[in-house]
Amino acid sequence: MDYRLENLSEDDFEGLVNILCQQILGTGIVSFSKGKDGGRDGRFTGTANKYPSESEKWSGKFVVQAKHTTDYNSSCSDNPFYGNQKSLINLEIEKVKNLKSNNEIDNYLLFTNRKETESREHAVKRIKAETDLSCVDIIGKETIHSWLSQYKEIVKQFGLDKFTMPFEFYEKDIRDLIIIFHDTLPNLTKNGNLILDRPSIENKNQINNLDKSYYENIILADLDRYEKQILDFLQNPINGEFAQFYEETSLELKRVIESNREKFDDFKNVFEFLTKYLMDKEPEKLKKYRNTIPAFFHFMYYNCDIGRNK
Repeated sequence: MDYRLENLSEDDFEGLVNILCQQILGTGIVSFSKGKDGGRDGRFTGTANKYPSESEKWSGKFVVQAKHTTDYNSSCSDNPFYGNQKSLINLEIEKVKNLKSNNEIDNYLLFTNRKETESREHAVKRIKAETDLSCVDIIGKETIHSWLSQYKEIVKQFGLDKFTMPFEFYEKDIRDLIIIFHDTLPNLTKNGNLILDRPSIENKNQINNLDKSYYENIILADLDRYEKQILDFLQNPINGEFAQFYEETSLELKRVIESNREKFDDFKNVFEFLTKYLMDKEPEKLKKYRNTIPAFFHFMYYNCDIGRNK
């Protein structure tokens, strides 16, 4: 489950980490407070409830750091986090060294809503080597999501259920298809005809609770611009691999949308979610396709590849 932690404020993320630490360390965790260096940390002294496991619990003086980012695609491999002289990890190493020299730390936990990549392990090893601490860990997005799935009351407390992704799907096929289609667009001709076995579009829109204004002003405009070109592209034998991408993705989307239909009031919200889901994966790479992406989903709908037909 993706709880979209980037939508939290920095203070709320610190509060979330504090509550999670009450579960894994103990209720004696001291809330995050600003230190002399302007940084914020949480502290705990004692034996952890169940960290790193119930059979092997760390004990002593804990220092907990929370580092939040608003970038959905950020990871532990990013240079600002780990990789250059001014990286967050390098700055934290100096702080931990000072804490250790003052006998204020035995265990160090850094929470971040970044993706856990291989660099996370490298960063942990480096902190251990540089500070001579044996109990160090970096807890990223995937682990936080796993813990939150066990503590639904925390999810509700921080309103994370409002940010939860309604569903997920394998987006690479449709992304690659849209990219190659868009880049080939100037060479495509307007031919091809839709052969559909579906109810009238008015009935389909009613069945799927699609806003009439959205259909007439947005979908029809996209169909006028792209419909024939998409058909031409998909029906061209040279694009057989991408036609298969389209078929597999549309079958998956039809299934997962139907399974999660009650989460959307109006089908236009489905289009908005699908477009945002794809764009969020690689925003810089996909920004020049931001108009082609929703047009493809509109075509899928009109062609009865997604959405209810009865």
